[in-house]
Amino acid sequence: MIDAGRKRARPIVMTTIAMGAGMTPIALGLGVDPSFRAPMAIVVIGGLITSTFLSLLVIPVVFTFVDDLLQWLRRHM
Repeated sequence: MIDAGRKRARPIVMTTIAMGAGMTPIALGLGVDPSFRAPMAIVVIGGLITSTFLSLLVIPVVFTFVDDLLQWLRRHM
């Protein structure tokens, strides 16, 4: 689990930073028609941060808990 986290962390973080950097000017209202595009860019950046947090922290923890539970059930049944 730790090895998989190390291998996947870099590409996930790099993708998040690249997408966030690309959306930042739009979120700040630079460019054409900021009133229409800025809220969408803010939501995209929030979604990127949320998905990064979920994929790097929450999902591995849930997987570990479920795996431990299954091992415990196998031993006691």
